[in-house]
Amino acid sequence: MSNTEAHAEADDSLVRNEILTDNEIIRMIIEKKDDDDDDVTPVNPVKNSHSEAVVALNTSLQWAEEQNFEAHENMLLRRLRDRAFELKIGTTEQKKITTFLGH
Repeated sequence: MSNTEAHAEADDSLVRNEILTDNEIIRMIIEKKDDDDDDVTPVNPVKNSHSEAVVALNTSLQWAEEQNFEAHENMLLRRLRDRAFELKIGTTEQKKITTFLGH
């Protein structure tokens, strides 16, 4: 590409790109944000079960140990896994004694 072609391409780029002041940029961003809010459709996030979290954290912990992560990072994963396990146990419905006695 010759210098003339490069200058022409740069000039074309400048023509396409409007030079804005800081205030104009802020105004455009605010207007764009307002426009974006109208297009948003609420999404119901997928809920993961406590059991799925325990499995995922076990896998993460195993991977972190294989990668020789620092001890405090592994401890964080263990704490998260243990907490997910506690939540899993806490939500498990306890059997009633009458279930075992057949009444």
